[in-house]
Amino acid sequence: MIVKRRADAAAWLPVLYGCAGSGLVGWMAARLPVPGVLAGGVLLAGIAAAVRNPVLVLALIVVLAMFVPFIIAPSFFGAAPPVISVLVTALVGVSMVAIVKGRRPAWRDRVLGLQAIYLVLIIVATVLAWPAARDVESLQTGLKLALAAAVPALVVMWVGQRELRRYAPVLIISAAAVQAVFAVGLHVAAETGVEFLAALAPAGYPSSSIQRFLPDQFTVRATGLLVDPNVLGVTLAMAAPFVVVGATSSKRMLVLRTVVLVLVIAALVLTLSRGAWIGAALALAVAIASTRPRLGPVFGLVAIVLLLPAWPGGPLASIRAAVLERDVSNALRLDEFREAVRVIGRYPWFGVGYGDAPDADVFIGVSNTWLWIAERAGILAAVSALAAVGVALARAVRLARVDPLARASAASLVALLAASMVDQHLASFPHLVALGGALLGATLVATQPQA
Repeated sequence: MIVKRRADAAAWLPVLYGCAGSGLVGWMAARLPVPGVLAGGVLLAGIAAAVRNPVLVLALIVVLAMFVPFIIAPSFFGAAPPVISVLVTALVGVSMVAIVKGRRPAWRDRVLGLQAIYLVLIIVATVLAWPAARDVESLQTGLKLALAAAVPALVVMWVGQRELRRYAPVLIISAAAVQAVFAVGLHVAAETGVEFLAALAPAGYPSSSIQRFLPDQFTVRATGLLVDPNVLGVTLAMAAPFVVVGATSSKRMLVLRTVVLVLVIAALVLTLSRGAWIGAALALAVAIASTRPRLGPVFGLVAIVLLLPAWPGGPLASIRAAVLERDVSNALRLDEFREAVRVIGRYPWFGVGYGDAPDADVFIGVSNTWLWIAERAGILAAVSALAAVGVALARAVRLARVDPLARASAASLVALLAASMVDQHLASFPHLVALGGALLGATLVATQPQA
């Protein structure tokens, strides 16, 4: 009798969820513009799927991070967190319940220990900075980054190798292609593109200062739907190896992926992001040279020829100048690096937290992911995060020649590392922390010995 009652209750649950979801969607449709309704619909669908299909929610998080990361949850109680953060929170809760009930192991890869150190130190730095600053925004930033740092463990816990190999490349390639189309289209559309982005404000997108320029304040840089050109650049650079690897499996696949690669490269060029260019070039070189080592030196020579400052004019003159010029941004970076060393020397163990500088003579902010982490959460946090990526990359490199997924993952991690040396967004933007974490987790899963 008890079993029958439980079965009857379980049968009614989908109906109850459907009614509740329909009511919430109706409420949002009555109060919010279309972009806000779409953001709320994605959130509700993701939360509903978290209990029954965590892998689907992880896929949704990756797509959102690559496509529309800044959409926010509709404000029910005065708070409007990013949809990605809410979905990660739901998955963390589901995962903890699964661990307690013995349905999933809590520890499936030693590398996650390094990532756990990073995660814990983010929380410690946030907590230690709170009494002095009492800054709610910095507290929220720390919590978002800590949640994003949990993504590698979620991927390793829920995603199997078969699922990863079957769906991950398609997911990444599709999201990159759509983002590249938007990036090129919005850039070419100019003011019309700006109006389109401004119309997304109800879903959480910034409605002012949408366009991004070079220091000359004249040359426009492409941002796509990712708000910042460097963020767009590193996202596409990390996706590019997945487009290339496996492209020659058939004529149809070669044509399709060639079209996607052209779109991705076009969008990358329009970002004018030097770090992304270098990251993408290194990643593609690694992806191709892994199976054809003799092509490695060829790629190096081609890059040198294209960037030779003595070559006057030519179609790549502006790109060459952007890479080689010692401009204002280069000088600022050097100053930032020197200041970062001073800040880290003063706050070596737990950093300064995620708010404003604690002292008047301290400048916080540096265009390097690992120095930024060290500033904010301490040297050990930066070392553990970098070591996790390094170990995963070493594993992938060992299998790169025989395993296409390991090859693509290794090349993508190379792009991440290259861009991280001249950019801090991979540590400061929660959605990029989640995207990099998903790549780290996927690499760990791909390189695990098959049962």
